[in-house]
Amino acid sequence: MKKKRWILALTSAMLAGILLAGCGGKTQSNSTSETEQSNSQPTEQQPVQPQTDVNPLTGLEKGENYPEGQRPAAIMISNIKAALPQSGLNDADLLYEIVTEGGITRIMAVYRDYKTMPTVGPVRSARDQHVQLMLPIGALYGHIGASTYAEQMLDLYKWTNTKEIEGKYRNFYWIDNERRQTREQEHCVYTDGENFSRAVEEFGMDSTGFEPQPVFDFVPYDQPPRQLSGGDASNVYVRFSGYAASSFEYKDGKYYKSEFGEPQMDAGTNTQLSVDNVLVLFGEINKYPDGILAQVNYNWGGAGYYFYGGKYEKIRWKKGAPEEPLQILDSEGNEDAVQINPGRTYVAIVGNDQIENFSINETKLDQMESNPDEEIVFPD
Repeated sequence: MKKKRWILALTSAMLAGILLAGCGGKTQSNSTSETEQSNSQPTEQQPVQPQTDVNPLTGLEKGENYPEGQRPAAIMISNIKAALPQSGLNDADLLYEIVTEGGITRIMAVYRDYKTMPTVGPVRSARDQHVQLMLPIGALYGHIGASTYAEQMLDLYKWTNTKEIEGKYRNFYWIDNERRQTREQEHCVYTDGENFSRAVEEFGMDSTGFEPQPVFDFVPYDQPPRQLSGGDASNVYVRFSGYAASSFEYKDGKYYKSEFGEPQMDAGTNTQLSVDNVLVLFGEINKYPDGILAQVNYNWGGAGYYFYGGKYEKIRWKKGAPEEPLQILDSEGNEDAVQINPGRTYVAIVGNDQIENFSINETKLDQMESNPDEEIVFPD
């Protein structure tokens, strides 16, 4: 029986590398170290000095109204079928989708300027797998309720601002009464820039004096986008579980997302959710001892795919401790950061058990034209 291509071989090799790194390696505070920057070779470009005038969530130019030194906001959004359509997705700079429990997924939408957030929701509870992606960004965290594991992690890292919002959460959200006539209350809770800002001010939350590090090693916005090295990718299918799956269609320079067999719509703009970059990251996802909640193993990392401009590229990812940033690395076993093109990015973290259901252009990995048994050769 054929192995699930290079991904499983890569996962095993990464574990060995992580164990070795744990014996005295330095923690990297940014997504790309100085050594990685000096070793990276941008396609058809000369190495350049890092730009300081970029939005760290998108890699795009900051612009006139950029909220310098202000913390971003990360809002938990329900993603079950009964909660659709959601609002505010197409205004987010960054989107993370991860399975939570019972096969359902939840989306964390990150906004660089919480003061200008449109209507966002339905707002739902925190999960620790999302918290671990929020912490390195330093965001104000908008959620209603939390799992025990998420609460423990927020306490451990003294993320007291979320407690202050959570304790008086009615000050940052409202219930859509018209929607409430046909939906359960949990599907009718929303926030926006005005209400969120009022809560930040009312509770004296520490919202300034912090500028996030870039979430990826972005191609400079004033240079041509990097052309990905893999083949065509006009359609991408990602299965999270028997309940949840997402698909992406590339058209008009964007990837348009669908789920539950229908376009995923943003009710605020009446448009289908679209992004510039799609990252599909495979990893170890098990269950906590309660047998219900999903536990993502960020210590292992894993393999995945990067999609941009109708093309794809194999990648690796790693993270580590909750406060450490997510890193996107090359697939050759080096420590070179993969350059991500500027724009809005969607990140899916998917269990290794779903690799066999993943497909590009309706072709599964073990049926692709390239050698399905190829393995990554790691340097000594």
